[in-house]
Amino acid sequence: MQTQNIIERAFQLAQSSTSIDEIRKALRQEGYSNVDAHLGGASIKADLKKRFVR
Repeated sequence: MQTQNIIERAFQLAQSSTSIDEIRKALRQEGYSNVDAHLGGASIKADLKKRFVR
């Protein structure tokens, strides 16, 4: 079980990622569940994309 909130962790990962799929994969590898449900909304995707590596 993860102690950090999945959304918080997704934003941390976004800083070194280039895609939503990359973040999803990393979260799954770290043991988070229901990743698609948490990252499926348009708003969260847009906010994460703003933090991608450029």
